[in-house]
Amino acid sequence: MEELNGTMIFWFIALGLVAGAIVKVSIWKQGVELLPNLGFGVAGSVVIGSMAIVIGMPGSLAFSFLGSLAVLFILNVFYLQSEEQHA
Repeated sequence: MEELNGTMIFWFIALGLVAGAIVKVSIWKQGVELLPNLGFGVAGSVVIGSMAIVIGMPGSLAFSFLGSLAVLFILNVFYLQSEEQHA
């Protein structure tokens, strides 16, 4: 059974950074900038991964990655841009 320790938190942060970078590269000039993508990716990864460990579900790293992608999807879909940026 997995436990919430420094190593797992490191991997959650690393997965969140990777997910944020992947999302920024995939949507390029649409959506939010790089730093908010990285920050929200890390936040989503740590929260969802920690919840998976506390609940006792196996595969917390997979849940962590999927959680960060879900948070980033919501962040970028509902991001409002001004009309000048669309032209």
